[in-house]
Amino acid sequence: MSNLIVSKFGGCALANSEMVKKTINLINANSNRKYIVVSSPGKRSKNDVRVTDLLYVCYLKYTKKENFTDALNEFKARYSEIISGLGISFDLDSEIDSIKQKLFTGKSKDFIASRGEYLMAKILAKALNREFIDATELIFFNRDESLDEERTYEAASKRLAGVDSAVIPGFYGNIAGTEIHTFPRGGSDVSGALIARAVNADICEKWSETTEIFSADPAIVKDPLIVRNVTYDELRELTCMGIRVIFEDVILLLQKVGIPLLIRNIYNPDDPGTRVVAKLPEDLNRKVAACIVGQRHYKAIKIEKFGLNRMHGIGEKVFGIFAKRGISCEHYISGIYNFAIFLKNMMFDLKRKEIINEIREAIHPEKIEINKDVALVAIIGEGMGTVKGIFAQIFNAIAAQDIKVHMINQGADNLNIILGFNDEDFENAIRALYQAMIVDQDKI
Repeated sequence: MSNLIVSKFGGCALANSEMVKKTINLINANSNRKYIVVSSPGKRSKNDVRVTDLLYVCYLKYTKKENFTDALNEFKARYSEIISGLGISFDLDSEIDSIKQKLFTGKSKDFIASRGEYLMAKILAKALNREFIDATELIFFNRDESLDEERTYEAASKRLAGVDSAVIPGFYGNIAGTEIHTFPRGGSDVSGALIARAVNADICEKWSETTEIFSADPAIVKDPLIVRNVTYDELRELTCMGIRVIFEDVILLLQKVGIPLLIRNIYNPDDPGTRVVAKLPEDLNRKVAACIVGQRHYKAIKIEKFGLNRMHGIGEKVFGIFAKRGISCEHYISGIYNFAIFLKNMMFDLKRKEIINEIREAIHPEKIEINKDVALVAIIGEGMGTVKGIFAQIFNAIAAQDIKVHMINQGADNLNIILGFNDEDFENAIRALYQAMIVDQDKI
């Protein structure tokens, strides 16, 4: 039985005619790739401009009553090159005139920004000889701009039921019946996940320039192992620690129904990529960790308060002080009489004195101490907390490198163990933990 695949192609896969041809070959190489979701063309080189950014420039210049012709002409030239390279007939002039007229009639910023995906999907549909289906027929938002999942799944599944194959623009949908609303940047990935759920796909593919998920940063560890299989939960942990291969919303959407996500590299299509699943294969030879990841330059706010363990509502008071200023507290650990908050936010530096004074007034702590330049390193893997001897392995590896550990915290779901170090020990700690927890995992 064939597997139904929804394939989402990022901007790098559609940046110019050469990349679009490669993308077309990939699509045609597997007849199961029925529904194709596309971004707008991305950068062709490091210093290039994304097509969506050109549209934002057009909109901004128009609202300032400035001449936007150059930006619109550059936008047109990007698609003209793709159409010419593909050798297809396409009335680009009419599409560009329509965008210009929509600007003059006061169409929203979201509408103008969405035209990059809209045009790319129409051109690709023509080249593939597939049906073009506008995202406004499939994806719906509530008036408060939240996603209307129920209506989206109902409309998309009904619209696509009799369609053998189609090309669909990502990034936007329908709001208030006649208007267009966009997701945040990168929202085409969300579009792909929504379509995959609507058609009950067997696989949701994400094609981009993103390389495979490595078990450690290749800039720190030489030739780290590639993680070929990872669970949704593990990937969410990796995302929280800065591994930005996919948006967390995508993971949640697919995890709810168990559709596997396949992360593929458009520049290396023969590579199998990384498979994200609900449960790891039983024959997978991974006993402990999947990845060792981390970030530098956290601030640690350590608060000491006698009788802390008997106080009610202290967390609400302290976290509320940060929340009302829009400051995210990324990690938190506690003891009997003290706790520490870890954050990376420039707003804290601007409001530091004000925040500390408010904490003093709210809970009257014995001491508040702020440590800068703390590095956090996470060991991530399913069921690590149930493995005997794991902490001995961790501390032996760190001690052998004469590295001081400032804190250690194990997640309640046994998915991660987070350690805190001085910034200057960050890379040595990563290398030591990689050797102990991944290379030498058979010794645990």
